[in-house]
Amino acid sequence: MDFCIIHIYSEASIDSKAVAREIAKVFPTCKIDVRPFFEYDGRIEQARISDIKQPFEKQSKGSGGAVPLYDGFWMQRILAEIIPATESSHVHIIFTGLLTCTFSEDDWRYHGRAVVCGTPSIISTTGIVEAPARPKEFYLAQFGGMTGGRPKKKIVCRFIDYDDDMTAAATVYALQALFFFVADGDPFCNDRNCRLYNAHWQEELIRMVEKRALCGRHRQMANKFNKKAGRH
Repeated sequence: MDFCIIHIYSEASIDSKAVAREIAKVFPTCKIDVRPFFEYDGRIEQARISDIKQPFEKQSKGSGGAVPLYDGFWMQRILAEIIPATESSHVHIIFTGLLTCTFSEDDWRYHGRAVVCGTPSIISTTGIVEAPARPKEFYLAQFGGMTGGRPKKKIVCRFIDYDDDMTAAATVYALQALFFFVADGDPFCNDRNCRLYNAHWQEELIRMVEKRALCGRHRQMANKFNKKAGRH
C-alpha cells in the first residue's frame, strides 16, 4: 500500500499526539491526524474467545476467562467494515484496551498480541503488558520460589505494567504497523536494537524503547518510501 495518510485513534493510556510526532520523524511525507477513540459497536463481541486451545471456527459462545480475549484477525475484519470506503487506502491505527490474540497451529493455542498489522492495524495496550513475557524471576516470584509470591521492585522495573506510561512502547508497535505496508507484510527486524524487532520478552521491548532507533536497512527503506511518496 502506497499510503500517504495515517489516522491514529486515541486511547486514554496513550499520548497519541506524541506517537504521531514520532511517526512523523520517520515518515515526514505523510499526513497524520489523531482521532477520538474508535467507536466499535456490539459486533466486536463476535470476536471474543472462550477457549484458547480451539481455533476461531470451533469456539463456543461461552464467556471465557477473567481477562477477555479477542481474535485479532476477526476483530480486524469487523472494524474494517466500519471504516469509510473513501479512506480504504489510508492507514488506520487503532489503540484499544481489549486484549487481541491470534491462533498458532504450532502449539494449537491462542497467544496474546500487542499488535495486529493490517487494515486497520490494532494495538492493544493490554497486549503491551501481557504479550511479551516478563523476566523469569517474576514467574518464580509469583509461585513463591523467590519472594513468597510477591515480585521485588528490581524485577518489576524490568517490564511494563498497567500504571506505566506506554506511549514509547505504543510508538514501537505503531511503526511496526506502518512497516507492515512498507516492507510488503514483513515488518520485523532481526536486529535487537531496532524498533522493528519482534520482542518476545518485556526486556527486549524495553531495550527497543530505550534505543529509539531503526537499523540502517529500515532507515533506508523509510527513506526510499518517503522519496517515492514525495513525488506523488
